[in-house]
Amino acid sequence: MALTEQQKQKKAKQKKQKCSTLSKSNSAQILLEKVSPYVENPFYECLMPNNLFEAGIGNILITRISDKGEVAVASFIVDVFCLGVKKVLFKTMPLPEYEKVFKPEILKSHGDYPFAKLKPACALKLVTGAVDYAKQLGFSSHKDYHSLKAFFGDDKLGFCWSRYRYGKDKMPSYVKGPNESATDADKIIATLEKSCGAGNFHFHL
Repeated sequence: MALTEQQKQKKAKQKKQKCSTLSKSNSAQILLEKVSPYVENPFYECLMPNNLFEAGIGNILITRISDKGEVAVASFIVDVFCLGVKKVLFKTMPLPEYEKVFKPEILKSHGDYPFAKLKPACALKLVTGAVDYAKQLGFSSHKDYHSLKAFFGDDKLGFCWSRYRYGKDKMPSYVKGPNESATDADKIIATLEKSCGAGNFHFHL
């Protein structure tokens, strides 16, 4: 029996969604395979912007170093006011390149605002806390977040005494990012209205 135009469109949409899901799954698996060889190396340093909880968003850097001086970098761009982990990056490079090129570029992208060193346990607590906060509001973090989280390793990292408070003035606060369209912003605000109720969150478009 011949398919109607509506049925054809529905079938095409289902195929597109399936391909998209497979693509995300493949991306996550590829990243996990890249990360895995480095999780046994000792931590080199973990960094966060000093003004993270004033600015609301910033780059959390987790690094490990090999005995040959190769640095593996896991970067989480974290929105502590609302959306959790928005972007992730994994790179490897020689130590001099990390210290003289990569890290200065990250600092420059934050207005040369000073970064503070963190214990690995605190870096993990900060990142996962932001993800959990966003999840409570109805948002999923970046599709490759769980793969890059593996960079922290399976070993116990100890206890982190630091306490992190998410949101702004005890409420979620959404600030439209440069890569978010008006449609994206409308969806985010609609999600906040559903999870928090109108008037119970801040937003800036």
